[in-house]
Amino acid sequence: MAGSDVLEKMLKPLGVNLETLRSYALYALGSVMMIGVAPEYLGVWLMWRGMSLALPPWVYQWGDDKLYSLYQRLVLFFFETCTRVEVVMYGDADEALKKKESVLYLSNHQSTVDWLVADMVSLRGRSLGHLRYVMKNTLQLLPLYGHYFYAHGCIYVKRGNFNQAKMIDALDYLKHPKIPTWLIVFPEGTRYYPGTPKVIQSSEQYARDHSLQVLKHHLVPKVKGTWLVTKHLHDKFDAVYDVSVFYEGTVDQAGVRGNAPQLAEFLMGRCKRIHIHIRRIPMNEVPREEATLRTWLHTLYVEKDKLAENFFTMDAKQRATVQKRLGGRVSQLGLWSTLSSFLFFTTISVPFLCTKLGHQLYFHLLLYGTMGSYAWLALRSVC
Repeated sequence: MAGSDVLEKMLKPLGVNLETLRSYALYALGSVMMIGVAPEYLGVWLMWRGMSLALPPWVYQWGDDKLYSLYQRLVLFFFETCTRVEVVMYGDADEALKKKESVLYLSNHQSTVDWLVADMVSLRGRSLGHLRYVMKNTLQLLPLYGHYFYAHGCIYVKRGNFNQAKMIDALDYLKHPKIPTWLIVFPEGTRYYPGTPKVIQSSEQYARDHSLQVLKHHLVPKVKGTWLVTKHLHDKFDAVYDVSVFYEGTVDQAGVRGNAPQLAEFLMGRCKRIHIHIRRIPMNEVPREEATLRTWLHTLYVEKDKLAENFFTMDAKQRATVQKRLGGRVSQLGLWSTLSSFLFFTTISVPFLCTKLGHQLYFHLLLYGTMGSYAWLALRSVC
């Protein structure tokens, strides 16, 4: 009898199958490692930061982008390689991802996994290290990473108390021609959760009140942040990547759309396939004026809504054939593209785990790094 069969037989009286056990093991190992290597990562980053202080900012950013790519490959080792999720690409994906360009990445927002999808797309476009996000200010509270995201070039914004001047300062840094950037913006601002209908109803009412077409599968996109980005970086970006993400299994047997899988569910392998549609829009087609951009952006989301009908339809047969009908192509990562990062972080963790000096250094980096990063963010008041 094979070892897996023996284990399955042992687990059966407990009401647990081998696949469930594997899912929980992946969740535990992935969570511990991705969070646990933060002090080691901080140590490597601090060394590079110190070495590059006397160098031009773009040189620091070049090295930091390499480090960021290294860590995000570790994340994708767990979230893509280990979960064995199938990534299906549509639209202009093949041609767009052959280009190495700076882009404004506009995506629908329905899950805490959406930022990981940007990882998946940018790695295929050889631009993983260049990802930077416009993100809500509460993420500053993440120990160590809250400060690091800002140092990497991400931009924090406050909902309801938007500081335009601080966002412009952050955008000015990204103007440098030697700092390639994929700036990720979720124009809806809030995730689309069918399980919280009040947010959806409020968005629909806003559309009616402002004579906008009501969206069925998205919230009305907000224009202010997107306009500031396009206004200040219009000449830097080569294109807008209009990205639409659809998680398979969101629609139940009755044809009712539910919430998209969130981080924990995804890491446990409960999403088997992601559909990613990319439309590349040259920047010369993107309006510069706020009022015109508002209309343009809403039209973009009307088109995304039509595309979404292919994935959220009540017709099970139509959902089952969407990949063929829309010309979807399965995109697989090479194992080494993520495994190499896993092996790197495993190796540098050994002295931290196995030596007394390593334990002390790990604790000091965690404690003083967290305190220092919180103090720095508070003093700088970055948003």
